[in-house]
Amino acid sequence: MIYGVMYFTIFSLVVAVFWVSVFAKLISLSRKQMAVLKYFSVSPLIFMLLFCILRIVFPIELPYTYVFEIKKILPQIQSFFAIPIFSYRHIKITIAALLGIIWFMVAVLLAIRNIRFYWHFRHFLDFLPASDDGRLYRLLAEAGLDNPQKVRKIIVHDAVQSPAIVGGIYPIIILPNIDFDDEELLGIFTHEIAHYKYKHHFVKLVTEFVHICFWWNPLFKDLSSEMGHALEMHSDKMVCRKLTYSQQKKYLSTIIKIMKDTDNSGLPDGFSCGLVEEPDNEKLQQRFKMILGKHYQGKKKFNFVAIVCTVFIFLLSYSFVLQPYSEPAVSDYGYEEEEDIFFPASDYYIIETEDGYDLYKYPQKLIDHIENIEYEFKKLKVFQSLEEVKKK
Repeated sequence: MIYGVMYFTIFSLVVAVFWVSVFAKLISLSRKQMAVLKYFSVSPLIFMLLFCILRIVFPIELPYTYVFEIKKILPQIQSFFAIPIFSYRHIKITIAALLGIIWFMVAVLLAIRNIRFYWHFRHFLDFLPASDDGRLYRLLAEAGLDNPQKVRKIIVHDAVQSPAIVGGIYPIIILPNIDFDDEELLGIFTHEIAHYKYKHHFVKLVTEFVHICFWWNPLFKDLSSEMGHALEMHSDKMVCRKLTYSQQKKYLSTIIKIMKDTDNSGLPDGFSCGLVEEPDNEKLQQRFKMILGKHYQGKKKFNFVAIVCTVFIFLLSYSFVLQPYSEPAVSDYGYEEEEDIFFPASDYYIIETEDGYDLYKYPQKLIDHIENIEYEFKKLKVFQSLEEVKKK
């Protein structure tokens, strides 16, 4: 069955979760292969991750989506989730409703926890004084920020674990209380300004929102982690464009210096972008290899092909939806199911056949074949043949 409109169903959401889970795993596996990044760099990777986010944000059926109605397994699964486990008067709570309530409540609690963490973190930053070191603001301008006045302040404090930029509109830059020279600070500021210029904060925020909404799917955590790593590499790429190769190596030594003093950045997910967000040796090694191997230099000729393939797969993921086969409901016959759920006896009748019954509307319009005379049909007259109907 092909529908000509766009709409959302629980089945389109399930298919979207399936596709994004598959994409997240494939992206994670391919990202770990240095050969892939050598040929494609980081831009197609970010592009694929953004399409994953877009796919789950819009879990709809498009006009060309083909709906496969499955008669085996899926109807049984649907019936299982429709089993009521609590009933009081007109209120019925099914297994599906209970799971939906748990899903929603946990997501709300996780969102509240993250928002509270960020609120306390920002309150803490507002409490800390701004640095009065003019060298910091001079190097910030030198790093390429068009309007340094947009940065509310630069904070240097012992409580800070890793350099980071917090906030996507009027940000705050935080630095650990480590003795950095000018070249080290230039690399740090260039990295953090790239986060700000390319709106990485908002990308991370949407990714974290998706991760919270689908907290029960471990592959969505991988998606969030891969997005964070890809954005770090994208900022590294901007550093490589601005700094000389010797400055790039100094930039890497700065990361090592920071890693010696911290085990965890302590930054709130989705609201900040740090220089070293997670002490993952494999990911840090990959960042180092990309810079030392000069893999960010020049344009990658295969990028266009990768982007076209990504778009094609993205559109292909909307091509079908699986849903359980079901018999027509009362409302499908144009009769509203309100207080009286019976078919009006004056408009409909039933003809008994060898393998069941045929539902007719007067005078001789066949509506459907039914196996049994259900509750809503019990007021209808039953005839043995159409000839008997004509005699009445």
